Amino acid sequence: MKTLLKTTSLTLVLALAVAPAFAQATAFEAADVNGDGLLSMEEAKAALPDTPEAVIVAGDLNNDGSLSPAEYDALTAS
Repeated sequence: MKTLLKTTSLTLVLALAVAPAFAQATAFEAADVNGDGLLSMEEAKAALPDTPEAVIVAGDLNNDGSLSPAEYDALTAS
């Protein structure tokens, strides 16, 4: 019984530790409606409804009109 409790506790701790990183990746993938690996400005605005459009546009560091996963991570990190 104690072994089961320890195993369950360890599993729960590990799940809670990795959940934020997994959630963010899932958020990007869910926002990427067309599955091209980039967020169009429309997809980004839908994914980040409380973020001003000017902030999203400024997050497009290479000015290609879309957000890469790295640009999205930088934009949502703060």
